[in-house]
Amino acid sequence: MNMKKILYTITLTLATILTGTSCSDFLSAYSQTMIVAKTVYDLDEVLLGGVYIKSKAMSEGPTIHRTAGFLNILDDDVNTGSIGDETSKTWGTCLSSIYGIYAWQLRIGSNFDASYFRNDNATWNDLYNRINVINILLDEITQLPHETDDELSAYIRIHGEAYFLRAQFYFMLANLYGDAYTPATCNTKLCVPLKLTPYVEHDKNKDTQFHRATLKEVYAQIIADLLQAKECLTRSPQADHHRLHRASMESVGLLLSRVYLYMQEWEKAEKEADEVMRSTAATLSSIQAFTSDKAFLTEDNPEILFSQGHNSLVTDLVFMARPGDFCVTKELYDMYDENDRRRDCFFGKLLATGDSIIMKNKYEKGSMVSHISDVFTLRMAEAYLNKAEACAIQGKAEEANQTLNALRKQRIEGYTPQSYTGEELVSQIRDERRKELCFEGHRWFDLRRYAVCESYPYSKEIIHVYHVCGNKGVSHTQTFRLEKNDKAYTFALPESVIQFDNVPMEDNPRDSREPLKADTEEETETPEQ
Repeated sequence: MNMKKILYTITLTLATILTGTSCSDFLSAYSQTMIVAKTVYDLDEVLLGGVYIKSKAMSEGPTIHRTAGFLNILDDDVNTGSIGDETSKTWGTCLSSIYGIYAWQLRIGSNFDASYFRNDNATWNDLYNRINVINILLDEITQLPHETDDELSAYIRIHGEAYFLRAQFYFMLANLYGDAYTPATCNTKLCVPLKLTPYVEHDKNKDTQFHRATLKEVYAQIIADLLQAKECLTRSPQADHHRLHRASMESVGLLLSRVYLYMQEWEKAEKEADEVMRSTAATLSSIQAFTSDKAFLTEDNPEILFSQGHNSLVTDLVFMARPGDFCVTKELYDMYDENDRRRDCFFGKLLATGDSIIMKNKYEKGSMVSHISDVFTLRMAEAYLNKAEACAIQGKAEEANQTLNALRKQRIEGYTPQSYTGEELVSQIRDERRKELCFEGHRWFDLRRYAVCESYPYSKEIIHVYHVCGNKGVSHTQTFRLEKNDKAYTFALPESVIQFDNVPMEDNPRDSREPLKADTEEETETPEQ
C-alpha cells in the first residue's frame, strides 16, 4: 500500500471514529482499521461523516470550542444585560469561557483575569481537518469506477459538494484570520495557508512547514472551487430531499454571490444573486411567517437553501437578557419599524431588566438540537440583499430600490415602496441587511468589508460591557471599546500554529486591550442595551 493510500486510510479511520458513522453499510462492511473505498458511494458516506458539519445537542451558548461558535458575539448587535439583584453564576460561567472573544482580547482563549487559557485553535483545526478529508476524497475518487449512469451522476455530484465545502471552509478561515479583501492590497496581504494536496507535506530540513498565501490566492481558490461546484451540481443536481443539508447548485450560487460581494466585484455578485432569485429551489418567506409565538428559522422555512452545523443561540441559558447574560442591543431593536413583523418575532423585552432585549423566535429557543445553523446557513433573503447592494454601488438605483422594496414588502405591514439614491441607498440596504440577517454570522464580516469598501467606506466604534461574576452573582463590570478600523477585526493565528514551526509563520498584528477607566467610561456614550 503506497503512502497516499496509508494516509487516506488513517484519515477515513479517524473520520469514522470521530463522527460516529460506523453503522452505515460502507463502514460496517470493512475493517475499522483498514478502510478502503471501493465505490463512489463509499466516498459519499465519507462526505457525510467526515466533511459536513453536524448539528449537535446544545447545553451551552456561544463558545470557543465549536467551529465559529463565537461569531455572533463579536459585533454591535450584542451586549450584556443590565445589572440586577439576580444571581448570575450560570451566565457568568458562559461569559467567562468566551471573555477573550467578546472583549476582543489579544489572547482570545483567556478568561477575564488571565488565570487560565482555553485553546484557541478549535475552529482552525476543525476546518483544516475537514479540508484535508476533502483533498484526499477528491484525489481518491478519480480512481474509483464510475461507468454506469448512476455512478457517473454520483461521481459528479460528490465532486460538486466537495468543492463547495472546501470553498465555504476556506472562506470562513480567510475572514477570521485574514484582513478584509481589498483589490488594491489583496496581492500582498497575507491570509491563511492553502492546503490542496492529499498528502502530508513535511520537510525535516525546513524551519517553516507552511506559509500563508495571499488574500488574492486564497480568494482565487475559493472562486475556482465554487465555479467547479456550480458546474458539477448543474450537471448532476442534488436530490430535492437532500437540498437543505447538502450543497446544491443554488446554494453554491448564493455563496458565490457573497464572495464576489466581499471582493467588491459588484457585477458578478449581482449576476449570481439574480440567478438564485430566479430559481424555484426557494422563495422568500411571506409576511405571515413572522409571528411572536413561532420560530422563524426552522427546517420548514421555504427560503433556506442550505444549512450545516450547530447553533449556539438556541439554548435557554443565554441571550435571555438576565443580569450578566447576553442581550440584543437596543440600537438594533430600535432600527425596526413599528410595523416590521421581524421585530416582535425575533426579539422580546424582559421587563425585569428594563431595556434589555431577549433573543426570542428567530430560532427554536429551548431546542436541544437545532438543524438550522447560526453561522453556516444560506437563505433567499441574502440573495435579495446581495443584489440590492451590488446594484446600488454600480449606480443602478432603480434595480436596487426594486429589490429592496420587494424584500421589505414581505417584512413590514402596510409597506409603501421607497426610492433612495447614492449613499443613502447604500446605507438603507446595509441597515436592512443588519435587520434581516442579524445573528446569522454576517454582521462581524460585513463590518470588516464595509470599512474597506472603495465606493462607500464605513466604520464605527463598538462598546461591549462585560460583567464579572463571583460566587454571589455580578461583582463588577468592565467596558471595552473596539475602535474604528481596529486591528482586532482580524484574529491572531492560533498559538499552537505559531508554536509548531522553528521559524513560525508571520502572525497578524493585534494589540492588548484593557477595560476603559472609570472617567473614560463616563465620557463614552455607551450604547443602550
